[in-house]
Amino acid sequence: METTFVIKPGELNSGFLAMLKKLFKHSNQIQISVSAAEDFDLTKKETPAQSLQRMEKCLADMNQKEHTIAFTEAELDQIILEKL
Repeated sequence: METTFVIKPGELNSGFLAMLKKLFKHSNQIQISVSAAEDFDLTKKETPAQSLQRMEKCLADMNQKEHTIAFTEAELDQIILEKL
């Protein structure tokens, strides 16, 4: 499984780590990459409760496969080759 989280640095806390552990509990190993992201309205002021609600919605969407796109490796290879 692969997912991307776009969060504020201040949201990197033990609760976020616990959510990652729960999400990937059946994985033997995970890989984490960190980079600066474009502004996706994350700079707007929100309360901790609003922040948690936004992250929980993202997790629920992902678990229900809503607002997600998935490809097999072969499908992704084909899409890339078509764009070259």
